[in-house]
Amino acid sequence: MPRPLAASLVALWLAAATVHVQAVRAAAQSPASVSGISWARIPAGTFQMGCVPGDMRCDPDEAPRRAVTISRPFDLMATEVTVGMYRAVAQDVDEQPAWSTSPDHPVVIVTWWEARAFCEVVGGRLPTEAEWEYAARGGRNDAIYPWGDRDPDDRAGAVNGAGFEGGGGRPVRTFAPNGFGLFDMAGNAWEWVADWTGPYAADVATDPLGPPTGAARVVRGGSYGDDSRNLRVSNRSANLPRAVNVNIGFRCARDVSS
Repeated sequence: MPRPLAASLVALWLAAATVHVQAVRAAAQSPASVSGISWARIPAGTFQMGCVPGDMRCDPDEAPRRAVTISRPFDLMATEVTVGMYRAVAQDVDEQPAWSTSPDHPVVIVTWWEARAFCEVVGGRLPTEAEWEYAARGGRNDAIYPWGDRDPDDRAGAVNGAGFEGGGGRPVRTFAPNGFGLFDMAGNAWEWVADWTGPYAADVATDPLGPPTGAARVVRGGSYGDDSRNLRVSNRSANLPRAVNVNIGFRCARDVSS
């Protein structure tokens, strides 16, 4: 939920938020010294972004479906950023929910700004929305979920596994990865991406960045508290950049030489 702000406190909050983000940057170690981070190489390619034909649960903001080209390969963290990874970088970590009992659980209760700062200090950035969906599909252009069209299953190790409709997140890598070697692209925790929220354009696009301005940032993937509808690859949601939630985390991308 958004951290409540009275109008007279906006300036104070902005100053405090700046200090918090600066603390994340100041505490940074070199990327190699942050234990547990692994990267998956995502190849360049073209995919169909948006609602899959025949998926009757799509919202209007998942259309129109269009061809999107990711022109350069990039790396994406194989897992969501964990509590252990985040604590290795940040001096000040908000208290995590009661279900977060190990350093391998996804870190949550982080603003968009804090997520971006973490990614910067480990040599990366937040993925764009297009990069996120392309990676989540794992080469399955017409699939409803990262693994295909089968409904999700919360059994550990399941190929169609996902943390959903439960009371808390699961340690990362609990379920099988998708075709690009990425874990938890459906369920567990929503994930911040770089883009402002906005409607899709109808034209084909190459490396789209989303709207230039906006009020809310996109989150993707669904979470442990959602039903299967929100775990669909094309599903979109949004949150205020200053908001903190017990079910929103993130993972980082980084540029690579082609």
